[in-house]
Order: sequence, then C-alpha cells, then structure tokens
Amino acid sequence: MEFANDYIFIIAGILTIVVGAFSYWQKRTKKVVAIRIPFLEDLKRAQRQSRLITGERLMIWSRNILFILTIILLVIALARPQKISEEKQMSKNGVDILIALDVSESMLAEDLQPNRMEAAKKYIDKFVAELKNDRVGLEVFAGKPFTQSPMSFDYNVVRYYLSEISTDTINQQYRGLGGTAIGDAIISAVNRFKNSKERTKVLVLLTDGEANVGVDPIIAAEHARSNGIKIYTIGLGKKDGAPIPITTPTGEKVFARNPDGSLFKSAFDEETLKNIAKISGGQYFYAGDNNSLKKSLDTINSLEKTKIETDVSVTREDHFWEFLLGGFLSGTMAVLLLFIPFILQNSVLKNKNNL
Repeated sequence: MEFANDYIFIIAGILTIVVGAFSYWQKRTKKVVAIRIPFLEDLKRAQRQSRLITGERLMIWSRNILFILTIILLVIALARPQKISEEKQMSKNGVDILIALDVSESMLAEDLQPNRMEAAKKYIDKFVAELKNDRVGLEVFAGKPFTQSPMSFDYNVVRYYLSEISTDTINQQYRGLGGTAIGDAIISAVNRFKNSKERTKVLVLLTDGEANVGVDPIIAAEHARSNGIKIYTIGLGKKDGAPIPITTPTGEKVFARNPDGSLFKSAFDEETLKNIAKISGGQYFYAGDNNSLKKSLDTINSLEKTKIETDVSVTREDHFWEFLLGGFLSGTMAVLLLFIPFILQNSVLKNKNNL
C-alpha cells in the first residue's frame, strides 16, 4: 500500500501542531478567541443542560472520538491510498540451441573414451543440464539428417532422447543413409529454426568425418548466416584418424579395412569446419580427447549465456473511497450526537410546558 499524495500527512501534522499550540496558548493566557454564533451558543447551552438532565458523559466521549476518527479517515482519503501490484513478464528474447550429432559408424572409434559417440553423449548431457531459460533440440545425421528431439524447455526429455542415440539410430545400410551429410544437417537446422524469430539461433555441430554426400557445407553455412544462425563446429577424434571397430555377426570385434587390406581411418576436414564457423559468425573447436571436448562445450555454453529481460508492469488501484465513506459515516454519527442534547432539551422543555 502506498499513498499518491503523501504530502497530505505533512500538512496535517503541521496543522495539528499549530492547533495544539494555539489551544495551549489559550489555556495559559486564559484568552478565548471565538466567533459567537447564536445557533451554536444555543447548541452549547443545550449540551450543558443535557448533561444535567441525563448525567451521561459517554455520549460526549463517543462524539469526540468520532470527530477525531472522521478527521483521520478524511486525511487518509486525501492522501489517496493505493494498492500496488506488479506483473512480471519474461521477455521473448533468449537462445535456441540445436545440437547436430554425427551418428555415422566412424563415431565408434576409440580415440575418445569409451568411444567418440559415448563421449559426445556424455558431455552433451552435461551441456544440456547446465542450460537455463534456453530452448534446446537434437538432430542426428549420417547420410541424411533427422530430428531426434524438437526444441524444448524440458531438458529432462531432451536428455532422455539423447541417451537413446547410437550409430543404429539411422540405419546406414539403407541406400542414401550412409555417409556424412554435413551440409544437409545445416540446411535441416535452418528449417527447424523457422519459429525462432525473436530468439538467438545457435547450431552446435559435432562430427568426426568429412562431408562426402549432400549439399556443399560452405553453401549451407552461407544459407544459415542469411537466416541469422550462428554455427559452432566441433571436430571429434584425432586429426590423423583412428581405426573403426566393427562387430561381426559372430560377435567378434574387428576393425574396418580398406580394399587393399590397410586399416580404414576416418578423418574430419578441419578446414571446412573452420570455414563453416567463420562464415556463420561462430567458432571452431578441436576435440581430440575427452577433456578438450568438455572444454569446447563449456566454452560454447559460456559464450551463449541467455540475457534474461523482465518486463514489469505496475498497476495502482485507488482505495481512498473506503476511507472517504468511513469518514462520512463517522462524521454523520458525530453530528447526530452533537444535536442529541439540543433535541433532548427541547423535549424536556416541551414536557414542562405541557405540565
């Protein structure tokens, strides 16, 4: 509760002091300054006689209390008491983050522990768990991109869908689903950001391979930039590649080999990943081990902190009417009590005349 005209209390306080000092001066000097009005003189005379007739002082005390209460209530009403209510609304500005994870079979390479796929899932999970007020979604890609989890504020749901990701999420044995379509993953991300008109748009792309199918990643990055999407790229695994384990139908673990019998090693195109990030206004990170992968995601999280803005609308509701009505009622009662002695006197005199 606040008062719109709080200066009224100061004025009332000054007047109270002045009236009090004047009354004290009258008593000390025994000087009475008054304006004589015949009607009021009759009223005072009637009050004195009524005290002799009724012998009651309760009415007088009640009248005085009501007069004081009336003054207090009217002063409060003049000060305009108001009830203040605030309504806070979160602004629409925030960050939408889409994480695109390569799920090609090369993600089973064990240069990150226990392998690239599980290491990526572990630190993405921590990344999501530390988000606040940002929407996040998941996309997986190999030869084609697919939505794993739509944009959501429900981080637990996103983390559940993350836990379900594996190299089997996309059956790469089907025609057109094998390979690493980085450009297609970026184009797909642009389409998923269509409803993020008033929010910062960020794509975090993690891959261990070079683009070998689909749209040119550079053209896709330019398209992302024109749609206001910033891309952070993370190259997973050792730069010279690592052997890719394969499980045979008999359950035996072997490593993928080239037609000439040499070990097949996947290697990402670092230059392309750097250019994708540069074109879109993002940043490239190299994650050759678990620790560097963790640091990369921590850095992205710190760079893309949400700027929360709160709109506060203040509503003021006047409540002086209650005090004004209370003052009117108490004043009316006080005036009635003021006239009761006059009425009683007239009644007594009338009875005497009748006798």
